[in-house]
Amino acid sequence: MTANPFNESRWLARVRHAMRLVVVLVVAVLFAWYSSDVSFSRDVTRTQTHTLSSASIGVLDTLKAPIRVTGYMAANSKRRVQVQNLVDRYRRHRPDFVLDFVDPANEPDRVRDEEIRYGELIVASDGRAERITVYTEQALTDALSRLARAEDRWIAFVSGHGERSPVRGANHDVSDWALVLEKRGFNVQEISLADLRAVPDNTSVLVIASPQLGYQAAETAAVIDYLERGGNLLWLTEPDAPATMKGLAEVVGFKHIPGTVVDPVSVAHGIDHPAFVLLTRYADHPALVGFNYTTLMLHAAAIHDQAPPGWAASRLIFSSDQAWSETQPLEGNVDFDEGEDFLGPLPLALAFSRRFAEREQRVVVVGDGDFVANAYLQNSGNQDLGVRFIEWLAHDDALIAVPTRAAEDNALVLNNWHKAVIGFGFLIILPGAFALNGLLIWWRRRRA
Repeated sequence: MTANPFNESRWLARVRHAMRLVVVLVVAVLFAWYSSDVSFSRDVTRTQTHTLSSASIGVLDTLKAPIRVTGYMAANSKRRVQVQNLVDRYRRHRPDFVLDFVDPANEPDRVRDEEIRYGELIVASDGRAERITVYTEQALTDALSRLARAEDRWIAFVSGHGERSPVRGANHDVSDWALVLEKRGFNVQEISLADLRAVPDNTSVLVIASPQLGYQAAETAAVIDYLERGGNLLWLTEPDAPATMKGLAEVVGFKHIPGTVVDPVSVAHGIDHPAFVLLTRYADHPALVGFNYTTLMLHAAAIHDQAPPGWAASRLIFSSDQAWSETQPLEGNVDFDEGEDFLGPLPLALAFSRRFAEREQRVVVVGDGDFVANAYLQNSGNQDLGVRFIEWLAHDDALIAVPTRAAEDNALVLNNWHKAVIGFGFLIILPGAFALNGLLIWWRRRRA
């Protein structure tokens, strides 16, 4: 008998199908085995929602000791999932970032003795701890920033002469900037030199923020004594600074260039006030490493360095070549007057440094205080620039390049009725609509 070619081809087809099935099963088993030992993830969202910001990564790099987060919430709390997802983003960059959960019902004595609130996260590293109750990247990164500082840093703002205040909330004050500094781990306070007669010894940075009145002799002497003891200073000055401050300015090592800086480049960008100055020219200086944002200043003074003996001076920020210091009132058409005004580029910020008692003493002078005022702090790079100056003056060089803003958390939070509407729509209304449409098509075809 001869073999039936039809049966033979059918048998071969079955063999081929069987072999394909075996190959698919083997590949599936291999993938399952590989995925059980190796994990891989990639954030493909346009805004990198599930990836740590450069600010958070920078703070993690400054912390050398292991980091432990302990969350106090019930075992069945949905908050645990939210916290777990948040910490996982940090753990991808730091394997020693540990997360533990404690059910307060199981350890009531510990919760009471340590005054722990329900839902609180305790972030600890190298024997120090911070507490937060908001489960966002910004909140956690701020806590890590505070842990990154080896010791307390006190920023003292001089008060009593119409200065910009770190506690009041007027547009010209600097309370928003002070809040950012506090989140970064600094302690902020106002001091009265008239009352204290001296700058406190624990002051890391003394801030003179645009005084409207001159200092008394005893107050000037207190600032000079602070500098002679190696203190660090940030001075925000203005074109209309009191003439009685000139003596202290000479001690620090700068003088005002007469007038107010104006820049036609700002007008080209749609700003109709001549006193607004957009700045993009920065020196190569440790306080400005990697800083490439535009900063906005208003009614700024150009300043010239006259460093005292033993001090090194650096010009940090410059106006454009087209800018000038206008010596006349800013009224009507403002034009450059040869022989009266001072043509750019003009220095708007100076840094001074010297060796003092085995360390570097640092001073920064800026010809404007509006750039950190509440009304203008959020403009482009103003906030980062203000924080950078404080970080450099406080000798926290490792944190200078860490941006002040982490990525915004944009999680979608739904109320119960939102969930009910979505569930009812997708589980009942939408399937019902498809079924009704199918019945309608079937009925029409049957009648055709």
